[in-house]
Amino acid sequence: MADWTNSDGLEIRFKNPEAGQTGAGVSTLGAVKNIVLDFDFATAITAAADGHEAFIPAGSYIVGAYLIVTTAATSAGTATLTIGLAQKDGTVIDADGIDATIALAALAATKVVRCDGALSAGTASIGSANGYVYTTPTTAGDAFTAGRGKLVVEYIEV
Repeated sequence: MADWTNSDGLEIRFKNPEAGQTGAGVSTLGAVKNIVLDFDFATAITAAADGHEAFIPAGSYIVGAYLIVTTAATSAGTATLTIGLAQKDGTVIDADGIDATIALAALAATKVVRCDGALSAGTASIGSANGYVYTTPTTAGDAFTAGRGKLVVEYIEV
């Protein structure tokens, strides 16, 4: 479901009271729910960053994650992208639980990366805290200079 503003200016939100800040949100298909997050590869997403609104509830199981590249990534070196989860206060749950290292070559425009981190297998819960997307877009000092993508994480809330 989505958030919207009524004609009288009243904002309507469903289930996740923090949703709607940066365009990420929660939707469902039966027991499987998903969050979708648009982000710039050159800017790390940390749990302490403003705009963290969509989260995976504590105890949930991630059953799939996909990164859809909307603008090709570029780097002065050989940067890789690492995607994990952290608590809202910045405490890392699993820094590479969604995907450990997505190579620069895999981040070409219109590519889709099937994430294969340990948490993405659906065999263990994310733990006792809500999980917020956490990225590390550098490798050995290299950094992304451009690139955008949409991360889709599918999960089952227990």
